Amino acid sequence: MSSFDTDYNFMMKNEDPTQAHAITPDAPPGAHVISGINSFSYPAQFAAIAALPQAERGPAVESFYSTTFFNAFEAQLSDLVEERILDAMVNEGPVTGCKDLQNAINSVSGPGTVAVDGGWGPATVAAANACDQNALVAAIQAVRKARYIAIVAAHPEDSKYEAGWLARAGE
Repeated sequence: MSSFDTDYNFMMKNEDPTQAHAITPDAPPGAHVISGINSFSYPAQFAAIAALPQAERGPAVESFYSTTFFNAFEAQLSDLVEERILDAMVNEGPVTGCKDLQNAINSVSGPGTVAVDGGWGPATVAAANACDQNALVAAIQAVRKARYIAIVAAHPEDSKYEAGWLARAGE
């Protein structure tokens, strides 16, 4: 159902729209990023990609996202849903992105439809696919926006990211 290329291109609009694969400063202080791959979160993968000439990093970046974030369960979701979940997983982390999907499913299908445990599995996939896909996308967007608003409320120093996060969540 889901195409990695479609989902990857959707996510890259937020991480590296020009796909320049340049090394740029990122958070936390002292960290750097290449196309969303943070040197603090993924030091070995970042170092391997950074060692490549900039013009040759594209395939390595794509391979990183394919192997790190896109798994067999995600391939069973519609692109409409998966492109947003891949984007959430990259921005928020894989477990939190999965929890976003699970919370959205429960919002659309009723509380307790799936466990909100951050684990991919056949129950999450089946429940996501049973939902009206447009309603599920709207619920994913709402869940992500609420998460970002809560982050900024708890950490006002992150308010500089809020507008970008909310725009990203609304896509």
